[in-house]
Amino acid sequence: MTYSIIGILAAIILLIINRDVLWGSDGKALTKIEKNYRCFLWGIMAYLITDMLWGILDAHHLITANFINTSIHFIAMAAAVMLWTRYVIAYLEKKNLFSSILYYSGSIFLILVILTVIVNIFRPVIFSFDENGTYSAGIARYLILAVQIALFLLTSVYTLSVTAKTEGKERRRHMTIGLFGVAMTAFILVQVFYPLLPFYAMGYMLGTCVLHSFVVEDEKDEYQKALAEALEEAESASRAKTAFLSNMSHEIRTPMNAIIGLNKIAMEDPTVSETVREHLGKVDGSAQHLLSIINDILDMSRIESGRITVNNEEFPFAKEIEQVNSMIGSQCSEKGLNYEFRTIGKTDDYYVGDGMKLRQVVINLLGNAVKFTPKGGTVSFTIEEGPRSDGKAELRFIVRDTGIGMSKEFLPHLFDAFSQEDSSSTNIYGSSGLGMAITKRLVELMDGSILAESVKGEGTTFTVTLTLGESDRKDVRDDSDSDNGPAKADEERNAGLSGCRVLLAEDVAINAEIIIMVLSQAGINVDHAENGRVAVEKFRDSGEWYYDAILMDMRMPEMDGLEATKTIRAMDRPDAAKIPVIALTANAFEEDVKRSLQAGLDAHLSKPVEPETLFGTLEDLIGKRQEPGT
Repeated sequence: MTYSIIGILAAIILLIINRDVLWGSDGKALTKIEKNYRCFLWGIMAYLITDMLWGILDAHHLITANFINTSIHFIAMAAAVMLWTRYVIAYLEKKNLFSSILYYSGSIFLILVILTVIVNIFRPVIFSFDENGTYSAGIARYLILAVQIALFLLTSVYTLSVTAKTEGKERRRHMTIGLFGVAMTAFILVQVFYPLLPFYAMGYMLGTCVLHSFVVEDEKDEYQKALAEALEEAESASRAKTAFLSNMSHEIRTPMNAIIGLNKIAMEDPTVSETVREHLGKVDGSAQHLLSIINDILDMSRIESGRITVNNEEFPFAKEIEQVNSMIGSQCSEKGLNYEFRTIGKTDDYYVGDGMKLRQVVINLLGNAVKFTPKGGTVSFTIEEGPRSDGKAELRFIVRDTGIGMSKEFLPHLFDAFSQEDSSSTNIYGSSGLGMAITKRLVELMDGSILAESVKGEGTTFTVTLTLGESDRKDVRDDSDSDNGPAKADEERNAGLSGCRVLLAEDVAINAEIIIMVLSQAGINVDHAENGRVAVEKFRDSGEWYYDAILMDMRMPEMDGLEATKTIRAMDRPDAAKIPVIALTANAFEEDVKRSLQAGLDAHLSKPVEPETLFGTLEDLIGKRQEPGT
């Protein structure tokens, strides 16, 4: 039973120590070397199983069964040696004449042993059992063990010859593999003289423990190190890509701001003829289309690189929807469309979630509806209250139009990047094919769903379902001017800003000129600072509450907008902490907005900014400012 006991013990130890290689418990795909090592381990396991059975069968005098088991035992022994040579060759990764000889020698050895075992059935050349079950060794047994010794010695010589050219942990691993072959040679020699003692099994048991500790674990450490380095490289590449996208966004938006701004100013010039005004309108449309394409490409790049994150903070839902309705309503009016908005159920003034992304999703869907609906059609926007539970509220946003619609065949590809049912529609409607892909990705980032239904020639319906956090905050509305219309409200807003003084920090002269001209339309006085340092000096040298607000560019020479804002906020004067500071910059990414707010700015507007948005932001912030004595 000694064979069985040692075989069972060796098998258990092998399974425990090498479980990560045998079953890949860490989920990592095995390398070619690890696969060869796993095959070698299974070869040993087959050998150990025959060892376990040998003692049991011998104890019960099952001679025929033991004969079969012993035959398999010799085949498993030869297979393990062959798999060992293949592992060593794969591990050293050296292709030469010696490795080829070693490789084929192991295969030939296994074939010869199988043939010899077959011969042994008819003529006992390897082993035999007498009528009492006594085991007797034949001459072939010694030849088989001699060949095994030769193969183990050859692998050791081969490995140790390579070891001389290595250093560090790699040298230690090679040395371990070489010494394993030498140790197995010693165990086999003992086995030759003591055939009934399981020295061979003990050699494998001890050897695989050493191999796992000094070779496999070392390789794992190096693999983890390589993973960490690869992760660092990937993160570095991601940071470089983000910096590139941010720079590209800034460099493109800066001239676009000048083009769109000057064009709007020219369109409002009363001396311009209607023909020129019509041409300028087309320029504005083309510029806005170019800007939307740029935004789509940048958004898609950031989504694919995983650089967009979802914020979970309280936001003014009612105000956001009101602004969206105002914008889309104006677009529908200009195009001759009917715009309908309604709510089903009760919606709150505030919710907790990502208001910016929700706004982008809704505007993308409504903008598409306006774009693909011909004059005289209808665009409707419905917000439907869903179930509420555990402080969460489900909302459905339904955008329906009577536009050109889509075919059933195209619907499965609607949310694919750059997908368009009819390429000619690009020329007619101006589409990059990215809007829907971006919308779907944003909805999924917010753990929502989006469903599209469409009939060609009849229209399309989009349903977005999102779950937002509830908020108890309420708006105090003033509807006294609600019947006067948006034009009247704009006039009163501009009148409210008239006489205010704003400090503008902008290093690009043409952009500064445009902002000054836009602000002057509302009667706002402007002091211009060429960079952040000059802005700090102007504010420091001015009297308290001299300025009503500061418009701050972010990228400027000498001192950027963030540093300038921090410096102003740190000044020891009452207005330094309370004066509204608004980022007016070509830095349009989400992290840019976060950096602005963290630096002490009150709002972040991306260039090119619409005058109405600028005036609205100024009015809100200046109105909220608490001056001394008020």
